Amino acid sequence: MKLFKEKLTWAAPIAVILIIALFSLNLFAQGNPQVKNLPVALILNDMGEHVDTVRSAIEQMSKSKDGKDPMLAFTIEKEKDIEELFDEKKYYAALVIPEGYNDTLQHAMTNNSAATLQVFINQGFNLTGANYAKTALNGLITQLSNQYSKGFIAQMQGQKIDTNQASVLVNPIVSEEKVFNAITASTANGSAPTLMAVPAWVGALIGGFILFLASSNILKKKQLTRKQTLHVMVGQVLFGIIIALFSGFTVSTLASLAGINMPSYLLVAFFISFAAFCFFLLVSAITAWIGKPAITLFMVVMLLGMGVLMTPQEMLPSFFVNFIRPWMPLRFASEGLREMFYFGSGFYTGNSFNTILGIGIVGLVIYLLSIFKSVREQKN
Repeated sequence: MKLFKEKLTWAAPIAVILIIALFSLNLFAQGNPQVKNLPVALILNDMGEHVDTVRSAIEQMSKSKDGKDPMLAFTIEKEKDIEELFDEKKYYAALVIPEGYNDTLQHAMTNNSAATLQVFINQGFNLTGANYAKTALNGLITQLSNQYSKGFIAQMQGQKIDTNQASVLVNPIVSEEKVFNAITASTANGSAPTLMAVPAWVGALIGGFILFLASSNILKKKQLTRKQTLHVMVGQVLFGIIIALFSGFTVSTLASLAGINMPSYLLVAFFISFAAFCFFLLVSAITAWIGKPAITLFMVVMLLGMGVLMTPQEMLPSFFVNFIRPWMPLRFASEGLREMFYFGSGFYTGNSFNTILGIGIVGLVIYLLSIFKSVREQKN
C-alpha cells in the first residue's frame, strides 16, 4: 500500500509514543512516592532522663537506613515561634515534649497518671504531608510507650494492680494532637485551591490563543503602522482583562454551587481573575514570539503540573523537584488560594502574589516588545 511508503505515516506512531510518554510523566511523580525528609519541629519544654530517651529515639529515627533518607527531618524550635513557622510553611508537624513530662513519667505508676507528648499538625501546608508526619510521630510515641510499658510490667511483677494502674501500665505515654491551619470542611480534602487554580490557567491559555489568532488575522489583512499595531495589542490586553474576570467569577460561582467552603466569594473571584490575567499576559507574550507551538508548550506545563501540585515536594523524585516544580506558574496561584483558604490571608498572599505579579509584568513587557517583530514581519 502506498500509505505505508509515506514517511509521514510512520511519524504518527512515533509522535503518539512521545506524546503519551510525556503526559505519563506524572506516573513517575505519583506512582510510588517515597516520603523523605519531611520537615518536623522538635520542641523541648522539659529536660531529664526520660526527655533524653525521646531524643535518642528521634536520633535513631533520623538516621538513613539502607542508603535511603529518613522519613522525617527534625529541627529544634521554640514553642512560641511554632505558629509563625507553620504559617510560613516551614514544618508539616511538631513533636512537643511539654513541661513536667519527665517528672510525670518518672512517677507514672505511683501517681497513676500517664505522661503526654504533644503532636502539632500543620494541615494547611499539605494534608498528605501532614498526615504522613502525624502517623510517623504517633508511631514513635507508641514505640516509646511500649518500651516503658515493658519496663513497668517488669517492675510491678508480683504486685497487685488496680484499674487505674493497669491503664497506665499499658499506655504510660499518650499522644495529644493539636491542629493548626485546619483543612476546613467541603474543600475537597485540601485540594480545592489547586482545583480552582487550574481553570485560571486553562482560561488564560484558551483566551490568549484565540485572541492571538484574531490579532494575527488583523495584522495579515493589511499593512499597519507601529502605532496601529500597538492599538491592536492594547485591545488584546483589554480583552484579556475581560476574560480574566469571566474566569475568576465563573470558577467562584461554580465552586459555590458545588458546595466548596470558600473564605470569601469576592476575594477568591478577584484573586483567580488576577492570576488568570497575569497568566494571560504570559501566554500572549510567548505566542506573540513563537506562534502556535506555544499552545502545545502550555498544555504540557498544565498536564505535568497537576500531579506535581497535589504532592508534597518531599514525596517527589528529585527531577520533578529541581526541573518541573520551580517552572510551574500554576503553582503560585494554587499556593495563593491555599493562603486564603487555610492561613487567613487576604488578597495579598505574600510571595505567591509577588511571583504572579512578576509573571504578569514580565509577560506584558515581552508582549509589547513583540511589536517590533510584528512590524518587521509585515515589511517582509
